[in-house]
Amino acid sequence: MTGHRVAVRAGVGAVRWRAAGAALALLALLGVSLTTGCASGLAGDTIVRTGTGPNAKEVFTTRTVMAYGRGPSFDETRRWQDQVDERVFRYLRDHPEIERAERYSDFRFYRQVTPGSTRGEVRALLDDPDERTIDAALMAVLAGGNWTGMQGKAREAWVYPGGWVLYFDDKAVVDITRRGPPPDS
Repeated sequence: MTGHRVAVRAGVGAVRWRAAGAALALLALLGVSLTTGCASGLAGDTIVRTGTGPNAKEVFTTRTVMAYGRGPSFDETRRWQDQVDERVFRYLRDHPEIERAERYSDFRFYRQVTPGSTRGEVRALLDDPDERTIDAALMAVLAGGNWTGMQGKAREAWVYPGGWVLYFDDKAVVDITRRGPPPDS
């Protein structure tokens, strides 16, 4: 019986490694397109400006899939949820003024980044970004055709998994874009 489990597990592991390899290849391709200044990014991808950003669970799930080639287990999700709850409640305790802000419900209940979210709020929800930049040329590549509408405001960009990019002025999120496949027509 033990030998059978090993054989089955080995097959599952191989699938996981193939999925992880594919994800790494995709990330490498995206990294090359961004560092070479290719404004079009991946063939067929579009960059869309959004009114709301990623929620914490989406970023956690995407990071888990990218790292392990599978979604998070129940125990991993529970541990992560406890950690996020602690960070959010600590932030709310240290910054009671957010309770009067329009974005309070998005932060506390939906765990979602919105325009106006501070760097501290974003870190409490999403952890540190995968990449960050203050280079205007790189931000222009990340924003694609949307850059003209945001270049006067954006001073820094934070990149998160799933194609999310958050643009900050000196205080808070001023714009959000997401790179992905074009919507179905």
